[in-house]
Amino acid sequence: MTFDKTKAMRNAERFLSQGKIRAAISEFEEVLKHDSRDFSTTNMLGDLYTKAGDTKPAIKCYSKVAEYYADKGFAPKAIAIYNKIARLEPSSLEVSERLAELYLQKGSVNEAKSHYVRLAENYESNGRMIEALDIWKQIAILDTTNTEVYVTIANSYAKEGHTEEAADAFVEAGLRFAKCDEQDLALEQFSRSLELAGNSTRALAAFLETSCVLGKDAEAVDRLRQLSEEFPTDNEIISHLYEAYLRSAQYPEAEKLIIRIVELEPANYPKFLDLARLYIDAGDLEAATRILTISSEHLLVGGQAHEFSSFVNEILEQDGENLDALRLLARFTSWQRDADAFRSALQRLATVGGQVGSIDDERYALSQLVMVMPNEPTYSARLREINDEFGYTGGEESEDVFAKRFNKAEPFQEDLEWDPIDKTVSGFAIASVSDGMPEIERAGVVNGDYSAAEVVASEAPNSSNSAIAKEIDSIKFYIESGYEDLARKAIDDLIAEHGPLPEVLEMLAMVEEPETETVPVFDPGQSPEADGHLTAVSFNSGFEDLRSELGIDDSDIDDSDYETHYNTGTAYKEMGLTEEAIREFQDAAALVSANDGTRRLFSCANLLGLCFMELGRPNMAVTWFQRALETPQLTPEEKQGIWYELANAHEADGDVSKAGHFFEQVYAENINFRDVSQRLRSMSIAV
Repeated sequence: MTFDKTKAMRNAERFLSQGKIRAAISEFEEVLKHDSRDFSTTNMLGDLYTKAGDTKPAIKCYSKVAEYYADKGFAPKAIAIYNKIARLEPSSLEVSERLAELYLQKGSVNEAKSHYVRLAENYESNGRMIEALDIWKQIAILDTTNTEVYVTIANSYAKEGHTEEAADAFVEAGLRFAKCDEQDLALEQFSRSLELAGNSTRALAAFLETSCVLGKDAEAVDRLRQLSEEFPTDNEIISHLYEAYLRSAQYPEAEKLIIRIVELEPANYPKFLDLARLYIDAGDLEAATRILTISSEHLLVGGQAHEFSSFVNEILEQDGENLDALRLLARFTSWQRDADAFRSALQRLATVGGQVGSIDDERYALSQLVMVMPNEPTYSARLREINDEFGYTGGEESEDVFAKRFNKAEPFQEDLEWDPIDKTVSGFAIASVSDGMPEIERAGVVNGDYSAAEVVASEAPNSSNSAIAKEIDSIKFYIESGYEDLARKAIDDLIAEHGPLPEVLEMLAMVEEPETETVPVFDPGQSPEADGHLTAVSFNSGFEDLRSELGIDDSDIDDSDYETHYNTGTAYKEMGLTEEAIREFQDAAALVSANDGTRRLFSCANLLGLCFMELGRPNMAVTWFQRALETPQLTPEEKQGIWYELANAHEADGDVSKAGHFFEQVYAENINFRDVSQRLRSMSIAV
């Protein structure tokens, strides 16, 4: 028999008019058996259950209707039904929570807050403190003017042993006090947060900022120094301590720390410029020059050459006889391959060196000027005079090393010897000129026997074919760097194309019977060997001396395999021992992958690319810069940096088209990135 809903509804109405509640309930129940989604009837049935005193079935009906309205987004209707339930069951936590959510959805903040308060108090009365605290946090979010609520929340979390939640709550409390311009109370909350979680990034930043506002820089330094001792490898704490040192004008302490920061993360090297700026503004030109000397390699290779030269010139404007700055100027103009500027820098260095009695500086500058300006007899005469007076042996330079440096097509091959211009090993100062310049028997830049350029030339292949010479040069590099497989393949290809050249057969024998050989590196602290060759030296010498001089502790450096290779590679690179650096960075890269969740391969690949560029091997640099791009989730700035380096590498390798492509990619995303606009214009590429 078919159910007649209309008849059942009429029967229910008739029973209601007669006051027969139970009979009406039965009819409505029958209707809902056949149409469970008739929510209007469900609501009426809930009302009838309420009148009959049947609380549980009434709540069941109301809940079904309320959930339907809430799901459909009818917040006012859902609120009305939940209020019916609340009258039947006032202690229901679920109903209070749902009403709070619905009032919030409707935009009735005060009503939502009252229900959250009821819910929180209910949790507290039942000993459920954590749930109560979560609700109080919701209340605090709704009431942004309430500063005390978060203090209460924080104290409660701390009492319950939830340290992380308590620390976050204290930070939030402090931020609210700061917003109300109650800075002392804000600082108190930030301090309490740091007591619980000393490496909290939010708490550190807020603590430092508020300390600065209150003029309590000294207190900030003390607290951050304590935290640095507690968390010695935390980069955030170290960086904040560095900022605190700068704000409190404790520049020597900041100088020690910036070296440590750059060791941990080389990408932070631009911070050197900030410190140099402060030293200059404070009138401490000696310290500013020292900072620029330490960071010169980073700044020149990293794209801050303009800022570097600007600082050097500013120092010389204030102190034209600053020998350290003059050395940096000579180094910069040499690196820039600016012939006229390099001559001028050498002349200034020679003049000032002679005026202040720095014979080593004067003699070095003169030895270069003799080559640069061979038709100027004044320089050669003065050089002979110095050699005779101080007993230096060796004649004058006869070959124009300057022309080789500035006119050759290929990137200049830097000498392994100590650089007498900046008195540094990889940018870290190791001695002043007054300490005496080492005698380098092999390098003509000092004694005039024969030039470093002649040494390089003597090692060039005998073949007249430049393409073959370049291939042979590449194979030599493979062998020296330990890439025996690459060397063997290149040798086979060269023999197949040009036949068994004598030079190639010699290198083939080296690959088949490799010999272990110490790479010659000049040690500024040693005298040259009798045979004129350079002696082997540990990379740690100058680097460790500097760390010891500045009082930097090594106890917190990670000694894992990766960190050992990476840090060693960094030190080698800083000292100009590029091939050694490449070996270490390759060993470090072999221990990690692009997808291991760290930036380790990115750092290694980037540094390897820069190292190969320094060696004049742009094709190999391209390989590593491309690997750096494989790192997941690179920031736009990181991508732009790698694109820029790829463009440099392709341009150096003679592939102007690819160089232009990557410069255009950088230009399309950031027109102000370094000198990309100028580079594109100089390449005559339409943008």
